[in-house]
Amino acid sequence: MEEISRSESQEPHNVRLTSLRRALAWLKAGHLDLAMDLLQKLADAAPGDPQIGYALAATRLRNGQASEALKCFNSLLKTDPGHTGALQGRGLCLHSLGDRPAALDTFRQAVSADPLSWRAWQSIADITPYEDDRIHALEGAADALRVICQTEGSGRNAFIAAAEALLNARKPGRATHLLESGVSEGGNDPAVIRLLARSLYHQGRFADAFAIATRLLNALPAAAAQTPAAFEPGHATNVLIEIQSLLSAAGVTSFLAAGTLLGFHRSGGPLPHDRDIDIGVFRDPQGGPDIAGILRAHPGILIPAISRPGDRYFGLMHRGIAVDIFLHDEKDHHLLCGVSALPGDIQWRLRAFTLKTASYGGRDWTIPSEPELYLCQSYGPGWQTPDPGFASAISSPALYNTDPFARSYYAIIRACRARAAGDPAKASALLRQSPIPLPWPETGADLPPADTRPSD
Repeated sequence: MEEISRSESQEPHNVRLTSLRRALAWLKAGHLDLAMDLLQKLADAAPGDPQIGYALAATRLRNGQASEALKCFNSLLKTDPGHTGALQGRGLCLHSLGDRPAALDTFRQAVSADPLSWRAWQSIADITPYEDDRIHALEGAADALRVICQTEGSGRNAFIAAAEALLNARKPGRATHLLESGVSEGGNDPAVIRLLARSLYHQGRFADAFAIATRLLNALPAAAAQTPAAFEPGHATNVLIEIQSLLSAAGVTSFLAAGTLLGFHRSGGPLPHDRDIDIGVFRDPQGGPDIAGILRAHPGILIPAISRPGDRYFGLMHRGIAVDIFLHDEKDHHLLCGVSALPGDIQWRLRAFTLKTASYGGRDWTIPSEPELYLCQSYGPGWQTPDPGFASAISSPALYNTDPFARSYYAIIRACRARAAGDPAKASALLRQSPIPLPWPETGADLPPADTRPSD
């Protein structure tokens, strides 16, 4: 890489601008070391240049150097106190360093300086301890992005961000209205199609969501040959222990559920071909416990912005592992759990059970009192036979009052995810489980629904 000398700093501004663009291209491509090296040379050659200073600060933040980045952002704000990008960066640094109150104050300064600072609105929603404040911030982000999308040349990314913000604000009807124009104009953009299908699904319009989702099968490019990402059972177990300990500290009893129970009971640990860990919790008649509040109080955990107190399902990523928490409601001597309160959405019904302690892998775990019965209801009588392609949300015998279009929607979305991850065999197995026959794009032929296979 060429050196940036003192003599070069006297050359016209466009020379530095060219080098800055090159550094930003390195940053966008994820080559942080190359971007950092070039930006530092530019900063040494042109001290005080705000564009270079901001890019260097942002690169240091992305490189995990929060303290050094904070100094850069503070320096920029001394000369330009209303620089919303620097305020956003400063807030992210403060949050990374564990100072949540100062981070919130900085994000609020950003939206005060410019109400269209949608990233700052979203950051407030991510870390505020107050639910009313969080909802207000989510709506602020959605409103800001709506205005931005109305400006000329706003671009695809703002359009997609606006739709996601509306979904997070639980305004799927408005998201659908926005996205329908995008689909008609953008044609086969997979991201737009996926968001439109999701917005329809969140309205309970499962048949419409399914119809739109089928377009993904042809809109997605063929998967490149690659090895599917490995699921590390040992790491997943550590994450499971961490989340259960967090719940226990808040007075919440949790238990191994679904595929996680299947893996532990069958082989002593998480299924090696799994994609997440599953945790169950009993919900009391008043709607508690407040899982959203417990998770959001932990500084190292971020749950999806769409989640709300009182939900019956919480999905999150923690230390690279997907975690699903299902709240169980007792009704008519059975337990019901599912992904939402929408009639027809994915929901399972199991015979009511109590809890007991069992030892797996040299450690005690809380599990349903009759694990074999639980697993038989969930996966069928052949639950002991491994089947890596089985999906409970599509084929479980315990599915209850679930719309077949909802199940088929899940088959498409999960198949597309598996295909993109380089696992066409699993993608094909998921599509075969759809109650509504689906075509696989490589052949165009319908895949007949598979026999319901009773394991995971």
